[in-house]
Amino acid sequence: MKFLIPDWKSFGKEDIQETLEALGHQVVYYTDEPRSYRRDPKFRSELRHFLREHPMDAIFSSNYYPVLSTVCQELKLPYLSWCYDNPLVLLYSDTVFNSCNYIFLFDSQMVMDLRNAGVTQAYYLPMAVNPTRLNKLTATPAQQQILDADVAFVGALYNEKHNLYDRFDQLDEYTKGYLEGVMQAQRKIYGYHFLERVLTPDILERLVQTVPLQTNSDGHETLEYLYANYFLCRKMTQMDRQDTFAMLEQRADLCTKLYTPNLTPQFQHIRNMGTVHYMLEMPLVFRHSRINLNITLRSIANGIPLRAMDIMGSGGFLLTNHQNDFAMHFIEGEDYVSYDSLEDMMEKIDYYLIHEKERQTIAANGCRKVYGEHTYTQRLQEMLSVLG
Repeated sequence: MKFLIPDWKSFGKEDIQETLEALGHQVVYYTDEPRSYRRDPKFRSELRHFLREHPMDAIFSSNYYPVLSTVCQELKLPYLSWCYDNPLVLLYSDTVFNSCNYIFLFDSQMVMDLRNAGVTQAYYLPMAVNPTRLNKLTATPAQQQILDADVAFVGALYNEKHNLYDRFDQLDEYTKGYLEGVMQAQRKIYGYHFLERVLTPDILERLVQTVPLQTNSDGHETLEYLYANYFLCRKMTQMDRQDTFAMLEQRADLCTKLYTPNLTPQFQHIRNMGTVHYMLEMPLVFRHSRINLNITLRSIANGIPLRAMDIMGSGGFLLTNHQNDFAMHFIEGEDYVSYDSLEDMMEKIDYYLIHEKERQTIAANGCRKVYGEHTYTQRLQEMLSVLG
């Protein structure tokens, strides 16, 4: 088959191209990018013209783009999208009902939400790794010394000044207290999200008055979805990560390294290593850190985050918060380890730092399981079998 892939910033693009070509397919990149991913008449016209002059069998993208679906629907061309982001408001575009779509999602809850809305061609598909690329990466002894850590975390802290929730600075005390209460309650629960349900009409009215939002005219997302996932969930994630590292900061005996774009002047004992290159450096961080933390973005209801797959695929030991979808693919305590509170997390950090052989066995099991069942080759074959 001949696939057109948009050459836009996204995870996995190189791995997808390599895998498709290894499976005997052809990949053509489309470099032009629309001004709006929802609708852009000029872009649509140019893409239609390109496809008529350069026939393709399908368009493939990481994440879902309504403007691509619209063109595929017009030309009766299959559109495959594999979504790694959550939240992703573009999935609430009315174009998701197009018959051309084959939408693959890493979070089982997202699949249920779309199917309950009437989107029949939404499919559960976890994220993947590329063993060929990962096995080529090696660190020099000098690099290993820099990477060496007891505990490591790669990711954002969501403590930027433009954090959406912090725009509620003019919110009345009752509503602010209500939101703080529901966030603290939700933070104690993994596997069940209730935020949208508790944003009652009177609370929503106050939120709209303070930080106005509007739903898209060509979409079916709700205000509850927008405020819960883009405001409250990101704030909760900030709280989760802040509290995690505040606890680790108290442990000066541990070598804890944080790979993040955010400044962390509040930490004296945690080393902020800055950012790392996703393809070339991040796997080496996971491989040479004794314990790798995954602290899931709160809007991911059930799914296994790409970061968790990256850790196990790199041969790293994964210590993660609970996510329901892990149970469908991995064995707790054998392939990875989870925690249900910060106190539980610290107990398991101390335990697995002491029990080195057990930790290494779990890391090896997780890597073996990922290589055996969660590669790009397997995932793309699954997609193409759905496409028929």
